[in-house]
Amino acid sequence: MTMRSSLLLVLFSLIVRSGSPLSIAKKPIRWGIVSAGRISADYVQAISLAEGAEATAVAARSPTAAAKFASQYKIPNVYNSYADLIHSSEVDVVYIGTIADQHVELTRDAILAGTPVVVEKPMALCAQDAEMLIHLAREKDVFLMEGMWTRCFPAMKKLRQILASDEIGRIIYIQGDFGYNMINNPPDDRIWLPTSGGITLDVGMYIAQFGRIAFPGGKVKHVHASGTMKNGVDCSVMATVTYECSENESDFVDQDGMMQFVLTGAANTEERLVLQGTKGRVIVDSPFHTPQRLRVLRDLGRGETSETVHNFPPPEDPYGKWNNPGSIGFVHQIHEVGNALRDGKKQCDCFTWDDSLEVAQILDEVLVQVRTGGR
Repeated sequence: MTMRSSLLLVLFSLIVRSGSPLSIAKKPIRWGIVSAGRISADYVQAISLAEGAEATAVAARSPTAAAKFASQYKIPNVYNSYADLIHSSEVDVVYIGTIADQHVELTRDAILAGTPVVVEKPMALCAQDAEMLIHLAREKDVFLMEGMWTRCFPAMKKLRQILASDEIGRIIYIQGDFGYNMINNPPDDRIWLPTSGGITLDVGMYIAQFGRIAFPGGKVKHVHASGTMKNGVDCSVMATVTYECSENESDFVDQDGMMQFVLTGAANTEERLVLQGTKGRVIVDSPFHTPQRLRVLRDLGRGETSETVHNFPPPEDPYGKWNNPGSIGFVHQIHEVGNALRDGKKQCDCFTWDDSLEVAQILDEVLVQVRTGGR
């Protein structure tokens, strides 16, 4: 062995022992699961299918529930409290799958502990709290991601490429719907919780997040919303968001963009989303929040189009049974988070802190107007 080879070998062994990204890349990302509910169960199943990831710890509201969950999903470490798990050296990142009104406190605790964290959407119940968490993550230099898993799907990456290519021109408006029948859900269901329930905080972000994709660099100009209430929470909502996309007053082309969406807990809707451009449109077929097919329609004349279809089938599913439809798609988010952590990033490129904050601000305004009748 030459002297140069010996030096390289010594250097390599020092790097591996130091826990650098080189050594981390050789090991699975260890996930700690905060809460043992239905969404956490789906997330753990997805982790088991994701390359380079493993669920190594869980904590729940009771040690008994945590132990049962760990046994069912073969998780080796059980913690008696959320705090014990958040401070554990046995995990590289925690996933917070509790009900929404616990998200802020647990996310803050994880950031203060220096533990990378993925928190289910909504990250917070108001934009002010979301901004506080983002500021804290930046200050403490800790990874933070709101669990907008839709952004991680291959179809969404293709959508960004299509929009950037100018294939359908500048986006004029977005239209979408998201509804499922929750009317007969029992009184103690999380959807009726006065602090965190309602259709807007449950699924409104799935459509609202498209604004920053369709109108990059645009600013939210106006939000108009109306809706109906049931059991003290918003049940059906119609909202329009106007984006100011250009400050060039000499531009004769209207540069404002529009986003319109309907949310309802009274019916199972088609759940389709359309992005209309000046040269055509993209249809994200149902269910758009777990997108598997894009249809690109290019204008050939009024009432005449050509169509290209892009299909993105889900990963092979050995389970078949999930608590929520499409949850196998969590695999894409788990990969995105793993790649970001290995690269030393503090946020995911596919859904940034700025993305989270704008969505929270839109939903804030929607809820204020629906709850006050627009006053």
